[in-house]
Amino acid sequence: MNENDENIFQSLIAGGLIGAALGALLSKDKEEGATIGALAGAVILATYKANEHAQKTNLGVYVEEDGKLYEIQPGGVKRFIKDIPKPNVPLHDHFKLK
Repeated sequence: MNENDENIFQSLIAGGLIGAALGALLSKDKEEGATIGALAGAVILATYKANEHAQKTNLGVYVEEDGKLYEIQPGGVKRFIKDIPKPNVPLHDHFKLK
């Protein structure tokens, strides 16, 4: 991560947008899990930067909140699109990575 990315990352942690446990994982340098942490960090930063870029385009941005899809217009008007159904497949509490 470059210094600007690190500053964005730290502000996301401080703002509570990234939980403490995930923040600790992403902050690891040479410990176990550093590769997963780096990948997760890259995904979070790419998502953040894509969101910033989308807001500059003067087009609506689609967001999901509490199982509902909304469009947010550049002026800040929020329009409900539809409910997003929850998956019917039961999810496991633990996963084994191979």
